[in-house]
Amino acid sequence: MNLKPVKQRVNSTGSGHVYRRLTYLATVLALVVVVLGAYVRLTDAGLGCPDWPGCYGHLTVSSAQANESQVNALYPDQPLEAGKALNEMVHRYAAGTLGLLIVMLVAIGWWYKRHRALLSTLAALVVFQALLGMWTVTMLLKPVVVTAHLLGGMAVLSMLWWIWLDNRHRCLREAGATPLPSTTISPGMRWFAAIGLVLLIGQIFLGGWTSTNYAGLACSGFPTCNGQWWPDADYGSVFGLHEVNDLHGPGLIATQWLHRLGALVVFITLLTLTIKASPVAPRVAVAIGTLLGLQISIGVANVLFGLPLVMADAHNAVAALLLLAVLALNHHLNHPLTPAMGQAPKGVCT
Repeated sequence: MNLKPVKQRVNSTGSGHVYRRLTYLATVLALVVVVLGAYVRLTDAGLGCPDWPGCYGHLTVSSAQANESQVNALYPDQPLEAGKALNEMVHRYAAGTLGLLIVMLVAIGWWYKRHRALLSTLAALVVFQALLGMWTVTMLLKPVVVTAHLLGGMAVLSMLWWIWLDNRHRCLREAGATPLPSTTISPGMRWFAAIGLVLLIGQIFLGGWTSTNYAGLACSGFPTCNGQWWPDADYGSVFGLHEVNDLHGPGLIATQWLHRLGALVVFITLLTLTIKASPVAPRVAVAIGTLLGLQISIGVANVLFGLPLVMADAHNAVAALLLLAVLALNHHLNHPLTPAMGQAPKGVCT
């Protein structure tokens, strides 16, 4: 097959090529930022720098270290810990770079009249994310703020991914793929995929709430919690505007148990969705099934092995990847293409 005409057709608009590649780059960086954010939280580095946007009044950790006696005098209750400060600043640098990429993306999208509403929402969300990042520090890791910051990061990632999926869809159309008739996929399948997405987002919230309240090890053992199938817990105290470490005993158990129950509901839903979607979207279905099994395995291992850092961070990373896979399925079900999509040369529509 001669790929040259296809490449010329797909890349005939330079703006589309740049826009698509920039979206892809921003999506990858957004995933990195989400993983780094989890790493900061898991290493207790959220207050590694007590001010914002700098660190102890400096732009770099090395500069703060060079003036350690001065910065410790300014913050006597929180002396400089270089390792934690570095973790926090790397996350901030990555988030700042992502913000600049998104500014470029918004400018290109508006100029070429692509995704204007979605990009405007994304720009507003990025500004709000920056504020949440600041409040995370100034409000001393208040769980509702930290959890909102996590969900905001996932939302930024999801929006970038959706834009890239749209760009790829357009590229594949230019490469010769044609839309399938709307009757090919039943409305029920679309609704079921949408419900699966909503449940997964809810479960990510529960996971974030469990992490920000340090309830990851509130239940020992699996599948029971402290030897009970329905543990003694205080479900009324789980959600609220409390400070970090305000939840104790029964409240922490309730938080962890709700996360486990949510995981069961999402597992059953997404497993069923994977089976039903496999005839119409086999590759995405395999991805969802694989990530789902991996996520459950990591979650169980975290309980059994006491939340080892690498596995705890991997739990967050796989949750993000699972979210992207379910989004991809929803996009495919709403914008299905013929098998002719395979005509696009590998890498052309990345």
